[in-house]
Amino acid sequence: MKVKDLYWAARNSTFFINLESEGRPLLCGPKVSEDGVRIRLWLRNLAEGTGAGGAIVLLSRHEAAVMANAINTRSNWIGEKADDALPRIGVSATVDSTMIRFMECRGEGHIALTVTEAGRLASWLHDMADGRWRDHNGYVPEVVK
Repeated sequence: MKVKDLYWAARNSTFFINLESEGRPLLCGPKVSEDGVRIRLWLRNLAEGTGAGGAIVLLSRHEAAVMANAINTRSNWIGEKADDALPRIGVSATVDSTMIRFMECRGEGHIALTVTEAGRLASWLHDMADGRWRDHNGYVPEVVK
């Protein structure tokens, strides 16, 4: 991973490395949209060169809480299809990892996290669902200010 990509990840989001491919990290952060603040999960594809590729899903705060609960209980879950332009997201638990799947992205749209990292993601999702933006990099979305 390039230094500029590491800087971007540290500055703007919570970062999860992909056990299967370091070139496809999961970056997570609040995103201002027409509907207010949404939670963005972005499985970047750094192999494309620009780093802009990959799969993005925007969750409402409620959906983030439901996904966090699915991760914490090690349950299988698939989110609703809210926007035809974006994929659905799902959680599937295995014995030693948790898979986060971007459903309409075929084999490229998934990330395997250890149980510990999945727990960290669930904790972060709960914080975002509760609107605790400042707990992460001091960021407060413009819509909330």
